[in-house]
Amino acid sequence: MSRKDRDCQPATARSPAEAVVHATQDAVLAIDSEAKVTFCNAAAARMFGFDETELMGRSINSLMAEPYAKEHDGYIRHYEKTGERKAIGRVRTVSGKRRNGEEFPIELSVTEYEEGGARRYAAILRDISEKVRLTQARVETEKMAAIGTTASKFAHELGNPINGMAVSVQLLKRWLDRSAPPTDARVMERLALLMGGIDRLTELLGEFRMMSRRHEYRFEATDLAVMVAELAEMERPAYSQRSVGIETDVATDLGPVRADVGKLRQVLLNLCKNAFEAMPDGGTISVSADRTAVGVMIEVKDTGCGVPDGLDVFAPFTSSKLEGSGLGLPIARQIVEAHQGTLSYEAPTAGGTVFRIQLPG
Repeated sequence: MSRKDRDCQPATARSPAEAVVHATQDAVLAIDSEAKVTFCNAAAARMFGFDETELMGRSINSLMAEPYAKEHDGYIRHYEKTGERKAIGRVRTVSGKRRNGEEFPIELSVTEYEEGGARRYAAILRDISEKVRLTQARVETEKMAAIGTTASKFAHELGNPINGMAVSVQLLKRWLDRSAPPTDARVMERLALLMGGIDRLTELLGEFRMMSRRHEYRFEATDLAVMVAELAEMERPAYSQRSVGIETDVATDLGPVRADVGKLRQVLLNLCKNAFEAMPDGGTISVSADRTAVGVMIEVKDTGCGVPDGLDVFAPFTSSKLEGSGLGLPIARQIVEAHQGTLSYEAPTAGGTVFRIQLPG
């Protein structure tokens, strides 16, 4: 089918104004008082994933996400009855719905006009998905910077006292170990708990400092196959003690990836550690890497308990683990973004979790 056949109106029937509307990159739609599409341009068809002719006569509600689809007809009836403008003449942000069901943010401007004595409504729509993504990324960066500054001050204020406590407890343990008669076992158990708590605080302060520190990266050609194999070999003995296996599958033709070896290894170790902790009764961790159309995709899958509904795993200090600080994944995302990549995850309904690192090729 030719482009001419697919257009909402044949090119030969277009006025100069219509030709301009069809050439614009913004989506343009017109509907009648029954919310049926009476006009569309090519950009509108691309935005929603249809051929142009498929949009003609379609209810505009089918192109809108809830609650906007449900409320749309009420807006029209209310306006035609009262003349009160709630949407017409204003720029609004709403959610559209593509042919495949994907919902996405739209900047919408609606106007009214008359054609053949009948009332019509025209809308100019702009897909602002990228704008929203960039705004969210900027907000996230600013939030992480503010948290990092606070964490740095917090770590500085607590670091010296905790170091002093650690030294004192170690000296106390040495004295008690040499004491005669031997110290009561209950005292030693309490001392061990105290030492464990101090170690945990020291580890947490280290994560605070890592979040607040401005990292320097040394990018070089990196063999992911070697990195993944070494990681699996290093972690397999510890994992096997809890019946957790680790499998690897790296494409043989992957080629080198530009990365900071130490920091990318830190990300993979963190993802594997989280996967391990999500499988207290055993399971399998799968680490794979393959080339995609836009670069390299690394996946870390587990067969564990998944991610609780409503939990933002990348929010600082948010964790589903009783002893988790909630800083590991935010730091991992920072590192991946410094590689010009993205870190995302999926929790399939069948169970488990898949974390994906997308790196540029």
